[in-house]
Formats: sequence, structure tokens, C-alpha cells
Amino acid sequence: MKTVATAATGLLISTSSSFLHTSAFTTNSQIEIRLSRANPLKAPTQQNAKYALHRMSAGENESHRFQTRISIRCSKNKRSTDSSVLRMSTIEDVTSRSVKAPMNGTESTTNGAESDTKEIVIDTKVLTAPVENSTFLSKLQEKIGSVDDKRLIFPELSSGEVSRLYSTLRYDISSEHGKMTATHAPGSVMGAAALVAGTTIGAGIIALPTATASAGFLPSSAGLCLAWAYMTATGLLISELSINRIGETGRPGIGILDLYKNSLGKGYSAIAMAAFFFLHYSVMVAYFAKAGSYVCSFLTSAGLGGWETPAICQLLFAGTIGSFLYLMKPKEVEKVNNFLVLGVAATFVSIISIGAQTADFGALVALENQHPEEVVNAFPILFLVLVFHNVVPTVVRQLEGDRQKITTAIVSGTVLPLLMFLSWNAVIIGNVIGSPDIMATDFDPIALIENGQNGDVLGGLVSIFTELAIVTSLVGFVYGLVDAITDVAGIPSSGPVYEKWRPALYAGVFVPPLVFSMINPYVFMDALEYGGAFGVSTLFLVLPAIMIWKERYGDEQKPITVKPMVPGGKITLGSIWKAAGTLIVEQGAEKLGIIDFIHDAFTK
Repeated sequence: MKTVATAATGLLISTSSSFLHTSAFTTNSQIEIRLSRANPLKAPTQQNAKYALHRMSAGENESHRFQTRISIRCSKNKRSTDSSVLRMSTIEDVTSRSVKAPMNGTESTTNGAESDTKEIVIDTKVLTAPVENSTFLSKLQEKIGSVDDKRLIFPELSSGEVSRLYSTLRYDISSEHGKMTATHAPGSVMGAAALVAGTTIGAGIIALPTATASAGFLPSSAGLCLAWAYMTATGLLISELSINRIGETGRPGIGILDLYKNSLGKGYSAIAMAAFFFLHYSVMVAYFAKAGSYVCSFLTSAGLGGWETPAICQLLFAGTIGSFLYLMKPKEVEKVNNFLVLGVAATFVSIISIGAQTADFGALVALENQHPEEVVNAFPILFLVLVFHNVVPTVVRQLEGDRQKITTAIVSGTVLPLLMFLSWNAVIIGNVIGSPDIMATDFDPIALIENGQNGDVLGGLVSIFTELAIVTSLVGFVYGLVDAITDVAGIPSSGPVYEKWRPALYAGVFVPPLVFSMINPYVFMDALEYGGAFGVSTLFLVLPAIMIWKERYGDEQKPITVKPMVPGGKITLGSIWKAAGTLIVEQGAEKLGIIDFIHDAFTK
């Protein structure tokens, strides 16, 4: 009996005659064996009959992990009379198998009877061999990409045997016996979801009606849902990076900039750092500009006006907030901020309740008021209002690297803001839908309502909500920038050295955006659009996709801690960074006037 080995080491074919061709295969692939005309495999009585390949008796050293049934199809090769084709498909975990195909309709089971049977023995080593003739599904799987289970550092975490990566312990000392006890102190999914929701709901909501009014409620709502899907996906990608980094280093609590630096290297991490500061400073410029206008309005209504200018009002606001944050202790700031957040929630509910009574919902969804071609210009703001990614490493740390809990916290924590933004847009745009200037680029629905178009009560509530939203968001941005500057400069976050540099740190946070806003007091929308188009798109869309691609598919031997948390593989990652890249190019061309130049050149 002759034995023929294919190019794939481990696939052994034994038969009484030689073979013309064999093909290597892998899991869920197909092999094709062509028999020579000298001794062809004759077709069985019923052509294309299927034969079940069962487990053979195992020796003492053989390990069988799966009870696998493998079907064999024998059929005539219609393209050639010189050979017959034996096809085998769906092979998963074969240790040692044999198949006996009857000849001339004889159902003989006598092993080794060459006149009656052919025997094929397949060794398990072939399961790692490359595919020469892959099927459509295997080609699709290759395009999507996969992560081998062998790369997992902790297989128990992926299989579900262990739910979390580590345990957070709380140590208590008994007052009676003086003994120390350690108890498990897991983070709360609800608390983590609240952190995500609170970070997402910021002052960007103020710009949302202005950005989407010209597109109409239905197209802008579809765009908002699409932006939510992208931003939630990239939040999960950052979670995956954080878990992998904890598993690699054994150190929880890695910050967002450290995560980017470790994953991207010097070149791309510099881009990430620039995008981080650009985004935060752009938003602070917008906040100072908008808050300054409210300070001026307050002084005028209180009879103290006449001397103020927009620049002076912005300086008053920045000086007041900066002094408060610098002089007060963090715990006191947290108490005040929590009280203001309650005010934000109360005024928001009041706006929705009262505004819904005066909104024209019929006109809001009328087809003549929908302009989907305008929704592209709103995407910078749509992405901006859904930013929560700074706190993802904190969520991962609080939930101890538990994939299931982290996914639940991020998805549920972003769904609530999405519903709030949709209802906010419906009420605000529904109250100004009849305005003749709604299609103008500088149309501001918030200002129109604040001026009393729909009653003084609704206008007053919108003003209070806007002011409180700016203050509560600004607190988080200031602390985030202080932490980022200390990381970049290598300054400790506490202690004598920190106190020495603290005045310079706060000056570095407040002075640059204040100068820009004082130069252009009406830069609110422009600053937010720049931050969304270039800061958010780069930092939270393009770079996370690149980092995950590099980690999953760049080095296929690199150990990982968790399997992909976002489905779709390479297709999803490519979709994210291509969509963000397109937005960056389109907005860059628009801001530079290239689109208008081309439009004018072809319309003359």
C-alpha cells in the first residue's frame, strides 16, 4: 500500500494506487482528492451518497475533544472522465479518522479489502495548514479577520469560567479586635453607566439644534443614531485596549493618554496628544464665548450694564470659575457640582414638559421640512455631543475588567443621553419650525427661544439649563486638562511638587482658550465644529480603530487578554476610520474654502 503526503505536513493519504492531486485544508474548509485513472474510485450505486465518518477507537495517548461527525461526499467529476472526485467538508478536530467508500455499490466493511474499499487516514496536524482552494466563507473570514484563541493570556476569562480580570479589595480594621479584614468591593454597573451618561451629557447639547435645524428632525435623528453607533463602538474598542493593557502590565488605572502612547508609539501618540489638547481647548473656547454672553445679559438685566464688553464678560466668567476650582477642595467642588447637575436634570425635564405643549410635531416630521443633504454638515456636532471616552479606562478599572459588565455599562450609559438628545431636538426644533430663517447657516434656535418667542417661561428655563450645563461640563474639562498636562510634563498629581506647579497648571488650562475667545467672542459654534471635525474624529474614531487593528492583526503572535468586543473585525474597523477620515477631509476642505471655490468654478 502506497502512502502519499501532500504539501501540508500531516495529511496522509494511503491507498492501493497513486494519487494525481491532493489539497491541504484547515478547519471548516474542504479538501479535494483526485484519483488516477489507473485505479479510479468508482461511483457508488447512488451518486453523491453521503457517508458518515465516525470516530475511530482511540489509543491511550490520543485526545478527543469534540464528538465530531464528518460527512463525506463521493461523486463523479463531470468535467473529466479521467478522474473521480472525493470531497470532504466541515472538519473540526480530527485526531485519527478513516472512511470506507464502497465500490460498485458494495457496502463492504472489511478493512484492507482493496477490491472493495479505499481508505483515507487524516492526521490532526493538517488543521493548521494553509488553504489552497478556500471556499467563499473562508475567504470572507479572511477578509473579516479573526483572533486565535491560542493568543489569550487567560483563556478562563474568555470562556466565562472567570468573569473578571482581577478583584478590588477593601481593607477594614476592626475597632474591637484590631484585626484587618479584606472584602471584595466590586464596582457597580449602574454607577459606571451613570458616569458614562454624565460625561456624555455636556454643553454640546446647546449646539445640537443649531447644527441640525436645517437638515430637519428625521434626517438629523438618523444621523444622530449613526453617530451613536460609531461612538459606542469606539468606546468598546478603547475598553478592549484597556483590558489588554491591564493583562499585559498587571497595572489597572491606565489613563487615556498613556493608553494611546503605549499602543501607538511616538509618532501616532503625538497626533493623539495634539488632538486631545485641540479638542479640549476648542470646547473651552466655545464655553467661554457662550458664558460671556450670558454674563453680559445678566449685568444688563440687573441694571449694571453700560461698561461691559464681550471680552470683559468672558474674563469675569473665567476668573470666577477658575478661582472657585483653584481655591476649593475637590470634595467641596464635587458637592457643588452634584447640586448643579440636579439643577440641569430638573430644568431639562421642565423644558421637555413645557416645550412639548407648544411644539408643532406635525410640521416637525413633514416631508417638506426634511433635507437629508444637509445632515453631513451636522456630523461634527453629532460626534461631539456623544463623547464619553475619557472615562472608559475608569469604567474598566471600576468593573475589574469584566467584559460583560463593561459592555452593559457603556451601551446603557450612552442610550440615555441619545434619548435625551432626540427629545431635546424634537422640542427645540419643533418650537421654531415655522421660522423663515431656519435654513440659514447662522440660525440659532436656542437664542430664538431665549428671546421669548414661545413664552418667557420656556425661554428662561432654556437659559438656566444652558448656563448650568456649561458650568458642570467646564469642571470636568478643567480637571481633565490638568491631569493631561501633569502626565505630559511628568509632574506628580499630588504632593509638594504638584503644589509648586499648580498655579502654572491652572494658567495653562485657562489662559490659552480665554485669549482665543476674547479675540472672537462669537466663536461658539465654529469652535465646537472644529473640535468635532478634527479633535473627536481623530482622537475617538480614527486612532482607536488603528490601535485595535494593530493589536489584533498587526502581530498575530502577540498575547491578548480579551477577544474582540466589537463584532465585524476588519470591516468594522475600516468603516470607522474611513468614515472619520472622510469627515476630516470634507470639513477641512469646507473650512479652507476649497468646496466653495470648486462650486463657484463649475457654476459660472
